[in-house]
Amino acid sequence: MNSIMKTFLVFLLTAALLMGQDGEGGTETTFKLGFGARALGLGQAYTALADDPTAVFWNPAGLESVYRQSATFFHTTLFDATQFDFLGYAFPTLDLGTFGFGIARLGVSGIQQRDVFNVPLGNFSYDEYQLYFSYAKTLFWNLTPGITVRWIRQGWNNLQEGDLNATGVGADIGLMYRPDWLGNALVQDWSFGLNVRNAFAPQLRAGNQVDEIPLTVRLGILKKVRFSGGSALNLLMDVDYSQKRSLLIHAGTEYNFQDLGRVRVGFDGTGMSFGAGLRYSMFDLDYSYGGSAYQDVFNPTHRVSISVNFGATRDDLFLLAEQKRKEEEERIKKQIREADKREFVAKHLEKADSYFKEKNYLDAIVEYQQVIGMDPFHQRAGMMLDSANALLQKDFQRRQSLAVEEALDKDRAANDSMFVQEHFNKGRLLLDKKQFVEAMIEFNIALERDPENQILKNSIATTKRRINEEVGSLVAKSREEFKKQNYAEALRLLGDARLLGADNAQLQNEIETLATRIKVQENIQKGLLLYDAGEYQKSLDILSQALQLDPNNQLVKQYYQKSRLETLSQQEEMDPETEKQYLQGVENFLNGNYREAIRIWEEILKEHPYNKRVLKGIENARERMKNTRASK
Repeated sequence: MNSIMKTFLVFLLTAALLMGQDGEGGTETTFKLGFGARALGLGQAYTALADDPTAVFWNPAGLESVYRQSATFFHTTLFDATQFDFLGYAFPTLDLGTFGFGIARLGVSGIQQRDVFNVPLGNFSYDEYQLYFSYAKTLFWNLTPGITVRWIRQGWNNLQEGDLNATGVGADIGLMYRPDWLGNALVQDWSFGLNVRNAFAPQLRAGNQVDEIPLTVRLGILKKVRFSGGSALNLLMDVDYSQKRSLLIHAGTEYNFQDLGRVRVGFDGTGMSFGAGLRYSMFDLDYSYGGSAYQDVFNPTHRVSISVNFGATRDDLFLLAEQKRKEEEERIKKQIREADKREFVAKHLEKADSYFKEKNYLDAIVEYQQVIGMDPFHQRAGMMLDSANALLQKDFQRRQSLAVEEALDKDRAANDSMFVQEHFNKGRLLLDKKQFVEAMIEFNIALERDPENQILKNSIATTKRRINEEVGSLVAKSREEFKKQNYAEALRLLGDARLLGADNAQLQNEIETLATRIKVQENIQKGLLLYDAGEYQKSLDILSQALQLDPNNQLVKQYYQKSRLETLSQQEEMDPETEKQYLQGVENFLNGNYREAIRIWEEILKEHPYNKRVLKGIENARERMKNTRASK
C-alpha cells in the first residue's frame, strides 16, 4: 500500500480508537457507542431492559418486550462534525415472535488528505453503514432468545487513488429472562439479559488490510422498584467484556413518573451521562448528554431519539386472534351441524317411512315431525306427515264408529267415543310438543274409557319410546357439557332427564352417578379458581363439599390442605372500597376475563404493592393466559 494510504489508515485507526476504545490497544467497531438516547442516558446499561427498536443492537431478545409496532430515530453529532444516525423498526406478532430491522450510519466529510511530506492532496470523506436484521421469540419459563444478523459496509470516497470499500457480515446472539417470582417486592420485577456481540465475527477487507471485529459479551441485570401511584424506579447494571480491552462496568438508573416522564443518570464505564424522556400519546421523546473516554480532548455530546408507537398492541392482536379462532370454530361447528342435520334427517325419514308402510301412523307422525323440526322446509316429510295424520284420524274414527255400532247403549257409546277422541287429540298435541308425561296421562285417561283400543295402546308405547329417546339424548348432551366443563348446564340437563325417567331405576342410577361426578368437578373447578385468585377461605368451603362427595379424590385433598394453610397466614388488610375492587377482579378471573382481572388488580397494587392476595391473583391470571395461548 503506498504512502498516501498508509497515512490515511493511521488517521482512521486513531479516530476508531477514540470512538470505540477506552484507552487500550485493540480494535472495536466504531459503532460501540450504541443507539438510543435512553440507553446512552443509562450509561449503556441496557442489555436487560432493551424494549424498543434499538434492541437490534443492545439485545435482540428484548424485541419481544416491544408492545406494538415501533419506529425509532436517533441522532448525535460526534467529534469534528461526525454524524451518527440510526433508524429502527420493530414488528411484534402474537405467535411468530418479533421481527426487527435497523440501519445505522456514521459519516464524516471534509477530511484533508496529505502525503508523507504533509503536502495537502485534497479532501475525502468516510462513511460506514450497518444493516440489522433481528428476530426474537419467547419460549418457556419466560426465556427469550434472539439473533441479529449485521451487514457492514465501510467506504472511503474521493481518495487520491480512488474510492475504497470494505464489507462484511456478522451475527449477534441475545437472551432475556424475566422470571415471575412470587413473594415480596424484593424478589419481583427482575430481568436478566445476555448479549454476545460478534458471535459470528465480521471480517472487513480494505485493500490488503483485514480487520476482524472482536467478540464482546455483555451480561445485564435490571430491578424495578414500584411506588404507589404508578411510578417506578429502574436500577440497571451491565458487565461488559471484550477480547481486546479490560472489563467495563456500566450502571444506570431511571425514574418513571406514571409512564409520562422519565429522568436518568448513568455511568458508562469511564464517565457520567444524564438523560430525560417524555411520553405523549404514541410518541416517545428522549434526550441524553454525555462524553467519551477522552473528555479532555472531545466535548460531551447531545443525543436525541424520537420513537413512534403505532398499530395494534399485543393485547389487540390477542383479541383479534381470539375472534378469528371463534369464527373458525363457528364455521367448523356449522359444517358439523349441517352434516349432523343431514344424517339426522336421513335416519328419521327412513324410520318414518318404515312405520308408515307398517300402518303404524302415530310412530310415523312422530318421526316425520322430527325431520321437519330439523328441516322445516323438507317437502317430502311435510307431505307424508299430512298423509299419516289423515290416515291415523280416519283409522281412529273408523274404530270408534264400529264400536258405537256394536254397542247396545249407543248414546253412551257415542259419549264415550267423543271422550276418547278428545283425550286422544290432547295426547297427540302434547306429544308433538314433547310434553311426554302429560301426553301419557291423556292417553291413559282415554284408555281407561276404551281399554281395547289398540291405537291408544300404540300411542302409549310410542310415548314411552320417545321418553327413552329423549332421556338418552339429555344424558348424552349432559356428558358433552360435562366434557366442556359447563357443569351448571350439565346438571340442568340431568335434572330434565331425571324427571322424564322417574320410573326407570337403572336410568336413575346412571343419572345420579353422573350428577355426582359433575358436582364434584364443579366444586373442584370453583375451589381451584378461588385458590388461584387468593380466596383461600372460600376455596376451603367449596373443596370441603367436594370431599364430602368424593372423599378419596387426591387433588381435592391436596388443595384442601393448601387452602387451610393459607387461611392461617396473615393477609394485608384493605379498605372496604379496595376490597370491593379486588372482588371485581376475582369475578372477572372466575369468568375467564384474565386481562381485565389483571388490570383491576394492578390498579390496587399502586396503593398496596405488597398485598399477597393481589400478587398471587396476578401471577395465576398471567399463568392461565399463557396456558390458554399455548393450548391454541
